[in-house]
Amino acid sequence: MIKEKIEKVMEIGGVKGVAVLTKDGLIVEKLFYETDLAELLGAMVAKINIEMEKSLGKSTDPLPIFSTIYTDKGEILFISKEKFILFTLAEKNVNIGSLIIQIKNIATSLQELI
Repeated sequence: MIKEKIEKVMEIGGVKGVAVLTKDGLIVEKLFYETDLAELLGAMVAKINIEMEKSLGKSTDPLPIFSTIYTDKGEILFISKEKFILFTLAEKNVNIGSLIIQIKNIATSLQELI
């Protein structure tokens, strides 16, 4: 069920991967063109999320933490809910607005499954 929901993100042009993580960085489900990259990015996103929660407070369902990391090679977007993190890796030319809306919608619908 989780896989079907995150497949919608992969339909957006320029998305290279999407994954759902536990708060400590373990991958629950992933769809990535480069599978080895998912684990590395998942660990990095989880670490960044931990530091953000230390500074800003724990993310909750009504008030998630949403962040974008810009790099030379692409963009990493993630949303941290109370029990999980959903993150994507995308090319620089991705329609960022559409991607943000899709990530927020999917994260909300995943709340019931995780």
